[in-house]
Amino acid sequence: MKNKLISITLAAAVMLSTALIFSGCGDKDYPVTVANFTIDKKPENIVILDPSTADIVSFMGYDVKMVGRSDEVDQEWMSVVPSVGAEENPDIEKIKQSGASIVFAGSNLDDNIKKQLDNNNIQVITMSKAQTQKQLETNYVTLGKILGGKVTGSNHGADSYNELLNDMDEIKSTVTSLKSSDVLYTVCYLYTENNSLKMMTSGTYGDMILGYTGAVNAAVNIEDNSVDVSTLKIANPNFIFYSDDATLQSIKRDLTLKKLTAVKKGKMSMISLDELNRQGQTALDTLQKMIDFMYPELANTAVNATAASNASNSSTAPAETTTASNESVTDKYKIDLDDDLSLKVEDENDNVKAMQKRLYDLGYITDKENITGFYGEISQAAVEEFQKNNGIKETGTANNETLAAMFSNDAEKAN
Repeated sequence: MKNKLISITLAAAVMLSTALIFSGCGDKDYPVTVANFTIDKKPENIVILDPSTADIVSFMGYDVKMVGRSDEVDQEWMSVVPSVGAEENPDIEKIKQSGASIVFAGSNLDDNIKKQLDNNNIQVITMSKAQTQKQLETNYVTLGKILGGKVTGSNHGADSYNELLNDMDEIKSTVTSLKSSDVLYTVCYLYTENNSLKMMTSGTYGDMILGYTGAVNAAVNIEDNSVDVSTLKIANPNFIFYSDDATLQSIKRDLTLKKLTAVKKGKMSMISLDELNRQGQTALDTLQKMIDFMYPELANTAVNATAASNASNSSTAPAETTTASNESVTDKYKIDLDDDLSLKVEDENDNVKAMQKRLYDLGYITDKENITGFYGEISQAAVEEFQKNNGIKETGTANNETLAAMFSNDAEKAN
């Protein structure tokens, strides 16, 4: 009887052990507790509403779990994932039908949506957007822990974060080795927040990206992100990146900012806040876009080859890396917009010819035969029309303000 009892006990123990293995209860990776929520088992299906979170999840290779996304998750390589509607107010039925157990949301998700998802046993997790490099590392590890487990996933998150930084460092190193000059450039990023002009300051995630261009942030050692015009005047950055057209117009309206070298020479390019704030493959693409603009002479060189290799070797299949050169407009037309350059009727020189070529390309001069190098009535009329379309006083004289606007990437074309 005793032997029989032992046999039954052993059999029960074996069955229990087997059940634990197959149920995952004995898994070292789950359950996972993060902040104030617990995940009992590895998520198989997820919906992502927040674009920045989606970028990280994709870079880590967990995008295979995505069964739904918001319309704002518009990265090209994730377009095959079905949409569940807007980020703030998604379609709950579509989320339920997707079979997702977790929804990654932004801070703007409607509270009623959260409650309804919770009532359907779908966890809503809000990831804060990383504002510093340390926060970025934390987000990678946290997402890894949620999607891959507290040991395996955490390690994968840390490895993915290091991979991102290594890819950026490799791009920066290649730029440094290929640059023909030892001159250290300065750069700044300007954006608009609550109708006020702001700049990307030290210690931020955006500052980290700027650093990988091989240039120095003009706002280095500055913590207040309100634009300090006097500081920028002294720094006089070689390049300015701005977030949108509203920011560009604010720069052009400011009496000091519009005299900066980067503004006058057309060394400005738009990088949206979306591009700058997405922290996976998009970060590499954005860095490459900046470098292509700053160093057009390096286009189609090993810099782009490096970026392409990084993209192909990543754990996902991201959008193609930009390889086209974003040569500055002034370089293209071979014109130097120094402090005193101003063109007027009856001038005749190469600068006038460069202006005429630009006006022709913008549609203000319609006959190529009028590109003569002589500033006559046709050029005067074209300049007046350009000034009208670009919010500049219509004088017909191409003063420095007019030329800076004309040779910028955002010059308005003829109607």
